[in-house]
This record gives sequence, structure tokens and C-alpha cells, in this order.
Amino acid sequence: MLQQLRKLLDEAKELVGVEDNKLRVMLYPMKRKVASISLKTKTIRLNREIALKLDEELLRYLLVHELIHFKLRSLSHDDKFWKELERIYPLSKVKEIEHRIINSTYERKGHPY
Repeated sequence: MLQQLRKLLDEAKELVGVEDNKLRVMLYPMKRKVASISLKTKTIRLNREIALKLDEELLRYLLVHELIHFKLRSLSHDDKFWKELERIYPLSKVKEIEHRIINSTYERKGHPY
């Protein structure tokens, strides 16, 4: 799985336009988040339980999302963030992907939808 994530990270870095070779991705036990990034340590953390259920498209989206935070050096979801995300994914695609990710979190907690 980690090899697949490194490949997807390289693809996501190209999409976002980030060339930092010190960025890394790791699976991490998380109670409330699907993903996060530490701007200081250059580490993207993906919720282990959820990430194992997601396909490549959804994992790539999560990496792109976190890399945009890195590129902008901000953790906020402000206008700059959304403009950068929409440069890569149309808003309709963002909604569809996020809906699929949310459904995966419900499945994780035993909900049928």
C-alpha cells in the first residue's frame, strides 16, 4: 500500500505543481480526520482505516487536497484554496469525490450508507 501511495503522491505533486522531494505520506490511526498535513514536517497523514477502503482516485484527491495546503502554506479552506483545487478538479467532481469519501467513513463506523 505504501508503494502505491508514493506513486499517487508523485502524481498528485505533478498535478498541483509541487516539486519538494522531502514530502512524505504515511498511514496513521486517526479518530476524526480523513487526512491532514504537517507543513513543518512535510508529512501527509491519511487515516489508515479509511485509506485502506479507498480507490486510487479518492486517494489521489486526498493527496492533492493536502498538497494544495502545502503549496499555499496555509491550512485554511479560503478562496485561494478553492481556486487552486478547482484548477485541478471541477466543483462537481469535488462534490462527488467527497461524497464517496464520506460514505467510506460511515461504512467504517458500521452505517450502511
